[in-house]
Amino acid sequence: MKFMMLLLVNVCMISTLSGQLLNNPDSIVWDHVNNQWLVSNYGTGEIIAIDSENVQSVFSDWLCSTRGLKIKDDKLYAASNYDLAIFDLAGAYLENLIYIPEAVQLNDLDFDSEGNLYVSDYLANNVYKVNVEELTYELLIDYDLYVPNGLIFDESNNRIIAAAQDQSSSVIFGIDVTTAESEIISNLNIFALDGFAMDSVGNIYVSSWETDAVYRYNGNNICTDPLIVVSDVDDPADIYIRQSDNLLAIPLFNENTIVFVPLEITSENENTIEKTEISQISCYPNPFKLNSGNSRGMSLSFNNTTKETENTQIEIYNLKGQKVKTILLSNENERNNVALWNAKTDSGENAVSGMYFSVLKSNNTILASGKLILMK
Repeated sequence: MKFMMLLLVNVCMISTLSGQLLNNPDSIVWDHVNNQWLVSNYGTGEIIAIDSENVQSVFSDWLCSTRGLKIKDDKLYAASNYDLAIFDLAGAYLENLIYIPEAVQLNDLDFDSEGNLYVSDYLANNVYKVNVEELTYELLIDYDLYVPNGLIFDESNNRIIAAAQDQSSSVIFGIDVTTAESEIISNLNIFALDGFAMDSVGNIYVSSWETDAVYRYNGNNICTDPLIVVSDVDDPADIYIRQSDNLLAIPLFNENTIVFVPLEITSENENTIEKTEISQISCYPNPFKLNSGNSRGMSLSFNNTTKETENTQIEIYNLKGQKVKTILLSNENERNNVALWNAKTDSGENAVSGMYFSVLKSNNTILASGKLILMK
C-alpha cells in the first residue's frame, strides 16, 4: 500500500522535552485547569506534571503501570492495569477508582457524545463501556484474536475507532456505540498502531511503533491511505493534539522523552501534495552567545526553492512549541539565502537562553528547518 506524504518532518525541527521523572511515558494530555501537561509513566506508574517552565513534578503516585489519560471537564481519567482512576484536576486528588477485575492491562480511553467512557484492554482483547457517573462498566466487545490499543470517538458516525493487531498485521475497527456492532474499516500493511488524536478541523492522526511515524487521515475517512506527518520518532505512544494551537505532543516510550510538533492544518485541496522535501537551515554561530560583540546576530542559511519572498518567512520556536520570532524574507534574503536573527522576540525582548528551532515556510508549507542554541 502506498502512503502519500503531506509533510515529512524530521526530528531536527521538533521540540523535545526529556527529564528525570519521565519513565516509559505512554500518554500525554493538556491540563487546561492548571495550564500544564500531564504524562503517564508506564514504567513507574506516576502521573507527571510539566508546567510552563518545563519543571516536572509528581501529580499522582497512586497507580501502577499507568497508560491512557483523558481529560473531560475538570477531571482526569487514567487507565492502569485493572483500575480506572478519576482525579480532580483543581485539587490534584484521587476522587474515585473503578475496579474492573476481568481486566489485565487497561490502555487507551475516550468519551462519546453522551458522556460514556470507552476503555481498551490491551492484553485481554476487550473494550469496556464505563458509566463514570454511576461508576459501573460493561463489556462492549471481545476482539478474540485481535489486541485493541488506541481509541477515538468519531461523533459524525457515532462510533469508536479502535486500532488493533494480530500476529502479523494491524487493522482499524469501527464500533457502533449504540449497537456494539463492529467492522473492519481499514486493513493496513504497517504494524503496531498505537494512539489516536484529532486536530481542530477533525482530521484523525495515528502513531505506529513499527514505522516510528505519525500518520494523518483526511477528516474521519479511515478507508483512505493515511498521510505521513512526522517520521523518525522512536516508539511513539499515545499522541495528543492541543486543539487551541494544533500542537502535536508525542511521548517516545523507550526514550523517556516528549516531542512537540506545530502542525500545519491544510485545506482538502492541498492534501494532494505527495511529498514536501524538508532541507536544513544552517545556523552560525551555533551556539550563539548574547552580548558577544556580534552585532549582526545569528546567520540562518537556507535554500529557498520557491524563488519568491512575498509569502515566505522564517519562524523561530522555543521548546514548548511557541513561536517567538517571525523573520519576513526580503529580496536581499532571496539573493543570498541568508537571514539574520538578533536573538530578539517579536515583542522586542531578549529571547531566553536555551534550544530553539527555525522553520522556513512559504505559503504555510514548511521547506526547511534547523536547530539552534542561544546562550548568555
